[in-house]
Formats: sequence, structure tokens, C-alpha cells
Amino acid sequence: MSVPNLTKRANTLGTDKGDEVGDAHGYTSFYSFLFEEFRHEAFTMIEIGLQHGHGSLDPDALLTRKVYDTPSIRMWLEFFPKADVVGCDISDFSAFKTDRFRFERVDMGDARALERLASSLPPVRIIIDDASHAAYHQQLALAKLFPIVEPGGFYFIEDLHATHGIAARLPPCNPTEAVVEKFAQTRRLDIPFLLGTERRNLETSIRKMFIHRDDKGGVDRWRMKMVGFEKY
Repeated sequence: MSVPNLTKRANTLGTDKGDEVGDAHGYTSFYSFLFEEFRHEAFTMIEIGLQHGHGSLDPDALLTRKVYDTPSIRMWLEFFPKADVVGCDISDFSAFKTDRFRFERVDMGDARALERLASSLPPVRIIIDDASHAAYHQQLALAKLFPIVEPGGFYFIEDLHATHGIAARLPPCNPTEAVVEKFAQTRRLDIPFLLGTERRNLETSIRKMFIHRDDKGGVDRWRMKMVGFEKY
């Protein structure tokens, strides 16, 4: 039986989750290791942020930019031949149409929009946040979408090390990297804008945490790049 090499497909399709394109984050080697055992199962997954450039583009430009393809979605549809994939972005990807894919246009800073998205979906196996990389967006989405992850499922936040140009427009909050480091030590999520009950429900539903650090050298060596949470 032929098994697709997720990193090679990422490189070929043009997503930076592999080890050749763009920032070449190398996330696919971790994902393929973790996901291989259920690759042929039927489930739903979500990817938030569907194309390069979210952190550097002006937010107003994101609303009107023309987009017709999303390499990482193609990669996931190949790797998971029975999965349904939901793609979310503030830009309009409705022109991208393919089997087992559903697009939802969502502003990651809109709590009610995230709640509506959650209520419209079945339990999901995997959520990957590769959107604006702004800490407020990352933490709000985690709070609103982690409840629909099925038991044993995963929620990933990519590119914790990335810089972005929209944070000044958003409510102040702690850097997500700092929130994760503190959670690793205390099992407490230092997210002050969440209600106490919502924060505690989130804390107690996280079974395990995975941290991926930069191993390429340079000034960011060993800085946190990605975090994953497994659901109880």
C-alpha cells in the first residue's frame, strides 16, 4: 500500500508546513507521526488561515484580496482520504471548490462568529490555527473552538514565534507563547479576557500538551513555534 509522504506533498503543493517552501517550518514531520494511525478514518477537521501572508497584510486588504487555491487544504485532503475538511479565513475562498471541503468565512476576532461556527459543526478530530498569528485571535479561537474537539482529538496553534501587524488593533492580552509556558508549569491558562468558568472548563479539558521548538539555529533557536493540545 502506498503511503503519501506528508512533507514531500507539502513541498510539492507549496505550503510552508513542509521543509522547503517559504519559512519551511517542518510541521509535517510531526503531524504525519501523530496522525498516521487514523489516516484512513472518516472524521472532520478544521484549518484556520488558508494562505500565506495573513500576519503581514493589512486587515482591510484581507477582506478584498483574490484567492483561488489553498495548498494546505489540498495536502490534508490527500493525506486523509475519508476526512471532511473545513477551511476558515477572513478572506473569501469560496472560489476554491473540491470534494470533502467546506469554506467558512470567519473573523477570528469575532467571538459570536466563532460560536456560530462551532454550533454548525459536528465534533472535530483536528483543528489547526494558522491564521493571523495574533495572540488575541489565537486565544479567543482556542476558547471558542476547543469545546467541539472530540475526546482524544487535537488542537494546534502554529507559528507562535511569528510577528504580525494587527495586534495594535486588538484587545491587549498575554503572548500565546507565554500563556503556554505558564500552563506547562501551573496547568493554568493566563487569559484574563475569558470568564472564569470558560477558562476553567478549557484548562480541565486539556489532557496533554505538545510543544514544537525551532531547531534551525540563529536567534530564534529553541523558541516555541507550535503548540498542540490533546482533548480529554
